[in-house]
Amino acid sequence: MPKVKKQKRKNKVISSTKKRQTVSLMSDYFILFSGVIDKEPAERLLSAMNNAGKNGVGRIVIFFSSFGGSIYHGFQLATIIQNSKIPIVIHATNHIDSIANVVYLSAKQRSAESHAKFYLHGASTTGSFNERELKDALSATQTNNSRIAYFISENTNLPLTKVKSLMEEGVTISAQDALKYGIANEVIHKQIPNGVLREDIIYID
Repeated sequence: MPKVKKQKRKNKVISSTKKRQTVSLMSDYFILFSGVIDKEPAERLLSAMNNAGKNGVGRIVIFFSSFGGSIYHGFQLATIIQNSKIPIVIHATNHIDSIANVVYLSAKQRSAESHAKFYLHGASTTGSFNERELKDALSATQTNNSRIAYFISENTNLPLTKVKSLMEEGVTISAQDALKYGIANEVIHKQIPNGVLREDIIYID
């Protein structure tokens, strides 16, 4: 009888171990995002993150590339990522340009491919303006530049004055320099594994 009880306890432990391994393999939800930061892509990215939450995953990993886009939607995504209940990791796969830098920097864990690049520049506006509208447009542009500069400085090793200088010049930063500046935490090659939970959001520019 004692031997039988011992065997039963052993089987329970093995079963429990297998269950933990299965949960561990399904703990990451992968999102491949490539496109502009605009209303529709932002909504699709938010929907994908919500789907991850419904699947009860432990972490969201976004493979990310973007030429930038809407400042409003960029900051909106950044706020959601920063306050997500599920930890979010962002991996830079190609271009991280303009407002995409704010989205990228909103994640606490950030990595990049060795060939990824980061482009910083000042905000701009287009259109035909009368004198009053021109003053308003200039004020809005200056405010957006300040918002972006503060956000980048607060989430990297770069002083605010340095960020503003880089934005005024319009500078492209390599992945290696991004690591030095604290933009990226790691430069490493990554691929989405086979057989995992994933969602692709791809726009061909």
